[in-house]
Amino acid sequence: MNYTLFHAINSLAGDPTLDAVMKAAARYLVFVVFLAAAALGVRCLRARQLRPVALTGAALLLTFLLGLAEAALYAEKRPFQSHHVHQLIAHAPGQSFPSDHATAAFGVAFAVAVFLSRRWGALLSVLALWIGFARVYDGIHYPLDIAGGIVAAAVGVAVVFAADRWLTHREDGSGPRDTGSPARGPA
Repeated sequence: MNYTLFHAINSLAGDPTLDAVMKAAARYLVFVVFLAAAALGVRCLRARQLRPVALTGAALLLTFLLGLAEAALYAEKRPFQSHHVHQLIAHAPGQSFPSDHATAAFGVAFAVAVFLSRRWGALLSVLALWIGFARVYDGIHYPLDIAGGIVAAAVGVAVVFAADRWLTHREDGSGPRDTGSPARGPA
């Protein structure tokens, strides 16, 4: 199924204008995502809102580490190493899963949505989808490689969000309390 979906997307290549747009998206759109996130981070820092920026950084670090773990657990060659493809971008052979571009783009998009701005996070998620689609269209990733990046990003951001919620409730005393001994009935 992974190759079937890859082939369906990659076989769309051939129109010079669309190919040029997809090559640019696959290569450079991730920098637009980074730039937008950096601008939002600077805006928060200027407003002295350090926590959302720190949480975003923590989520991105965890997303990166999860992407490395995924790559170690599942070795996948790039599509052009195993199949005849329309390869629009020159790329060295090697590990395909997960897509580093998709992992980074979705990590930034999800972290921005959760910690900085829902509206900007939604827009960056659309750009991340475009990046992922373009990487498949250009013949350098399978759809599963993009899905692996999405999973790493979703888990990384969710873990940091949950840890922050747990720590925040623990600090303000609104969470469950542990008295150190089990509840006992009448003796």
